[in-house]
Amino acid sequence: MAKVLLFFAAVVMLNTVSGETLLDLIKGRADLTEMLAIIEADNLLSAQLSEQTFTAFLPTNEAMAKYQGKKGRKLVQYHLVNVAYPVEKLPNDINTELAGNPRLYISRFPSGEQLPRIGGGLTDTIYYINNAKIISANHRAKSNADDLQILHVVDEVIIPTIADNSDAQYSNPDARRLLEKPIPYGLTDEHNITAFQKRVSDLKLMNVFSMPGNNTFFIPVNQALSARRTDKDLIDGQVVHGHVVPEHVLFTRTVMNANDLYKSVAFTDNLKVYISMENVTLDGEEALLYYVKSTTAYGDVSHNKGTVLARIIKANIPVKNGVVHLIDRPLMVVASSIMSYLQEVDGQLRSFHKLMRDHYPDIVNELILKENLTLFAPSNDAFLKVNRERLEKVTLSSEKLGKLLYLHVVPRRLTTDEIKERSLNEIFQEETMSSGRKLYFAVNETNSLMPVVSLEGAGVNATITTPNIAAKNGIIHIIDHILGIPSQTVYEKLASDPMLSSTFSLSEQEGWNHRLQSRDQRFTIFVPSNDAWDYIKREMPSAHKKLFMGGFGYHVKYILERHMIVGDDMSLEDLISLTTNGTQRETKREKGLQMTRGKIYFQAVLRESFGNYFLEWNGIKAQVIRPDVECVNGVVHVINKVLMKSRDVTVSSATSTSSTATALLASFLTLLLARSLH
Repeated sequence: MAKVLLFFAAVVMLNTVSGETLLDLIKGRADLTEMLAIIEADNLLSAQLSEQTFTAFLPTNEAMAKYQGKKGRKLVQYHLVNVAYPVEKLPNDINTELAGNPRLYISRFPSGEQLPRIGGGLTDTIYYINNAKIISANHRAKSNADDLQILHVVDEVIIPTIADNSDAQYSNPDARRLLEKPIPYGLTDEHNITAFQKRVSDLKLMNVFSMPGNNTFFIPVNQALSARRTDKDLIDGQVVHGHVVPEHVLFTRTVMNANDLYKSVAFTDNLKVYISMENVTLDGEEALLYYVKSTTAYGDVSHNKGTVLARIIKANIPVKNGVVHLIDRPLMVVASSIMSYLQEVDGQLRSFHKLMRDHYPDIVNELILKENLTLFAPSNDAFLKVNRERLEKVTLSSEKLGKLLYLHVVPRRLTTDEIKERSLNEIFQEETMSSGRKLYFAVNETNSLMPVVSLEGAGVNATITTPNIAAKNGIIHIIDHILGIPSQTVYEKLASDPMLSSTFSLSEQEGWNHRLQSRDQRFTIFVPSNDAWDYIKREMPSAHKKLFMGGFGYHVKYILERHMIVGDDMSLEDLISLTTNGTQRETKREKGLQMTRGKIYFQAVLRESFGNYFLEWNGIKAQVIRPDVECVNGVVHVINKVLMKSRDVTVSSATSTSSTATALLASFLTLLLARSLH
């Protein structure tokens, strides 16, 4: 409501012209005193803001305090345009008053709320000028010559690209000029880009960076190449083209969705390379880091399919033909190994790398030396979500930590394209390097170019946030949770897993499943999948209808408790020990598994490379299709059959007679009580 009132006040100001000049208007605002001090110290600026038509995009005092560059006439001139534009009339780009008339670029986005529009009606649009957001718009004034002037307040200083010398040839550079002559523009030391410039020049492709229009250019700094000497040879013409997005000016704050893909110049009939951008936070830090991704959706002999992720180390350098970002690695060029990618300082996976390096170095060598691996790597943010106490307990045990880390590794290359294809007609699962443990996959947007892929490992659900990062010895997928350290109770797992929704719906009757929320109890529960209940619907339609229509809570309880053990959380390994020469729970092996109701028998049918595991009850064999779904209070094993027979839902005539008699007796007693009261 406060935002609406502020915007409405701006509308009133625009339509009610006072006798103030733009300079007077600035003097009257307590949030613009830093800019006012610069203007009043310069007689020319003061005179212009009183006498001429302008649109001024002026940063707040807070924004000026954060700005560490030079403050003077040139900075103010880059915030001035010699035409009066209300926000709804702003073009896509406009020339400023700075020498050479360098451009400002305008971006528009839905605001998510309705605000008053100048001249009537509503608007739901917010505006960015380069990387600065307009936070207060359309403040109107008049020059002494009676010309319209407009003030917009922005939340960041709009930083111009200015050479250290005053030579006219260095004013208003395009991306090519910046690449050819970086030193006058302050691009030295860690921001030096001469190595990439030399490679582009050798390939005779400098004209790519002088292409007209509004474009986005990504330029690797010298360290990005000197640290990877062989990468220089891998930068060919197509790779250079893969660093340029034509016809889109992408400042870091104006890329709202990391899933938005932009075609690069390296988008041809035979090679299709997209560019996207995202921001992340490092663990324990508030500042955002910005990344650019090149996604080679269709590769060729020289260019591998997959994603390359680079950090933007100097962002938002405006140029005559768009914007330039400096990055810490070349796009389209894959890392030398999975581990070399993990080792990058300030990378998105530094917490995961630190966990391996400090507590389980054996896996480090494997990720360097082994070929054809796929790593599902938790992001730094994933470590902020995990239960720290449980993670610390795991790190104290080398065996447990090894199982957890190897749960994140598949011993072959596995892309999201394959996951998408395999998930269309089957429950796609994949063996990991953690012995006997698998990952289970689902695709949420099968028609998307970049499908949303989720996976489960040992009871933890995760989503792939950055897929298909290519390395020479495999693939990395960045995920948003650490696998193997569950946070859900058995109840929460049943409620959230779409594969188990039928069992959860059934267990809701008469609150039977409330006990599964207890973190003090331990449970082992064999949960029939939705397909298992569909089989019952086909084979026992009457029993299925009665169970799911409600009113048969006793029968539901009887059947579900046949699938559950209370007081013990038995992993697949524990269950296997019942059918081998192991010593664990030897008495249970002889007597079968004692469930909450009755007994079932567990059987392992071992094959050459894997085993199938079954439960048996009264001649019904149910296969364990997803074992060891860990929860904080137990273990879920998903099975493909329901351990029940149609007689489990038969209501006997004796029961019916007894129920009828009870109802008649209750009615008779009620009648007697009513008469006595009367």
